[in-house]
Amino acid sequence: MRKIILSIIVFSALGLLWWYLDSTREPVERTKNAEEAKPQAELEQKVMSFTIDGRSAKGMKQWKLEGVSADIIGEDIHLNDLKAVAFGDDVEINLTSDRGIYRKKKGEVELIGNVKVVSSDGSTLETETAVWSQTTKNITSQDMVKVSGNGMVAIGLGATANSDDKVASLLKDVKVAIEPNTKVRCDGSLTVSYDDATAIFLDNVVVKDKDGNLFADKLTVYFDKEKQQLAKVVAEGNVKVKKGNSYSVSEKAVYTETTKTAQLLGRPRIIIAPEEITELQDLEQWNGE
Repeated sequence: MRKIILSIIVFSALGLLWWYLDSTREPVERTKNAEEAKPQAELEQKVMSFTIDGRSAKGMKQWKLEGVSADIIGEDIHLNDLKAVAFGDDVEINLTSDRGIYRKKKGEVELIGNVKVVSSDGSTLETETAVWSQTTKNITSQDMVKVSGNGMVAIGLGATANSDDKVASLLKDVKVAIEPNTKVRCDGSLTVSYDDATAIFLDNVVVKDKDGNLFADKLTVYFDKEKQQLAKVVAEGNVKVKKGNSYSVSEKAVYTETTKTAQLLGRPRIIIAPEEITELQDLEQWNGE
């Protein structure tokens, strides 16, 4: 979870690209093609191949930005074949996109085409477009977003994340597949908070695995950050747990990993299908014999 959120740090490197290019006073190489025929107001400069390193106050390298070329058009900078790297304490994040546009007035970087973020442990985030804001530290996408790695694949329509708050969300129509055979989907959002160590699914949540199906309005998954594992799962609102043709209904269900038990709360009821009652009676009779 932290590795995916850490990928947002990469975008802060792009925010400094304008400062680097605007402060360059040396002559820059110009292309000898149709670009030179453009009016000066439209195309002011073309920088061929650039690299920028970002360092901490102690001189430690924190990020690196590379590109094949950059066109300075008015107050916007158009980047081509963008590559960026962010270095963390125990992970490295790599970002690539076909193009990028730095909009100085808005303080935004727009990433366009095959946007891909990969961490050194193999976790990957993919989408077609994304926008990063210097002001809010938010990164957003209106396209389908896919996050995969560590035996999990999650997709959703639209996404938002904040590098300061360490919170990331897939906005709607979320589907998550977890190895070996667990699937979760919801009509609403999936919000992951690193500081709170939670993942919250909203609206018509459905969980399917080998033990049966769970339905709820809201599902909250709590993680143990020290042990890097599941701690507790809480389902709330119109909770229905179905196994075979029998099921239970309640207002709330709590599963605790340490005890491997589930507790039904709020007027719980259990409905057993007639055919399964017969199966239980047959089993009891067989055991009695």
